[in-house]
Amino acid sequence: MLKGYVSTREEKYLMRSEDLGSELVRFNVPPEDIIEMHEIAVKKLAADLPAKNMMESVGFLSTPLVEVMMAYGLAFRRWIEDLEKSKKELEVYAQELQRSNELKELFADIMRHDLLNPASLINGFVSVLLEKEEDDKKRSYLSKIELSNRNLIYIIEKAAEFAKLDSVEGLDFSIHDLGLILGNIVDSFRPRFEENEMTVGMQINSFYPSMANTVIDQVFINLISNAIKYSPKGSHVEISISDLGEQWQVNVKDQGTGIPEEDRELVFTRFSRLDKVKKGSIKGTGLGLAIVHKIVTLHNGEVGVDSNYPEDGSSFWVRLNKAHTD
Repeated sequence: MLKGYVSTREEKYLMRSEDLGSELVRFNVPPEDIIEMHEIAVKKLAADLPAKNMMESVGFLSTPLVEVMMAYGLAFRRWIEDLEKSKKELEVYAQELQRSNELKELFADIMRHDLLNPASLINGFVSVLLEKEEDDKKRSYLSKIELSNRNLIYIIEKAAEFAKLDSVEGLDFSIHDLGLILGNIVDSFRPRFEENEMTVGMQINSFYPSMANTVIDQVFINLISNAIKYSPKGSHVEISISDLGEQWQVNVKDQGTGIPEEDRELVFTRFSRLDKVKKGSIKGTGLGLAIVHKIVTLHNGEVGVDSNYPEDGSSFWVRLNKAHTD
């Protein structure tokens, strides 16, 4: 710019000063560096100029610097104004986010109190009626009401859990043995395995320490519950833990309906696949596995599923960081 202006005196070269000033602000170049760069450029130009043109040109050399510094000042002012605008927008967004979290917590409380309590009362009354009713047809109707109501209670509980998790900012972590957790959960599910004439195998025979919150139990409860619920009667569920170096991988393998590859990303997304659930291609309503995904994410872990589709059988896996105890 300096060279073109000094040699031609055309103001078109000065027009670049506005863009140059903006670029210098964008790259956080301080004014003293701009002056230093100008001095270096002037010395270089002066050395290349013939002696008879040097004095004539020196007066013009300060004009581009003035133009650039003026553009720099205007650009810096616009940058400050943009920062102030962004700050106000962030403050508004933070207020909206806080309000959103409050509404989510309120939503969870409403579900627990105003929806779960009446549903629980209905369940109690239906149980009493089933005990007293002797007519098989009426008992059949009551059983269907009881089953539907239990599903409603399950959905309300899971939705409330998910709303609560979505607003959690921090969790307390301590060392937990994943093998011990899985063993206790499997023992609690023994009656359900027996009720469905299913067998369960556990390839767990060591100490598997991981930094986790107690909410991690819900991950394995959901996965094992799904393995029972969506596998055929008399089938087998295999539970194991693999050593991946810096992580443990917990595997829950069932013999239920396989999951197409294009649907495997969807299984952990809440409420996005109810139509496919009805067709039997994806397990669950979406809340249980969405909660699994949320909890694992809070633990900086990974969750996924491998499937033998179109054959039966799926293996849900969770990867959690190891806790170093030595």
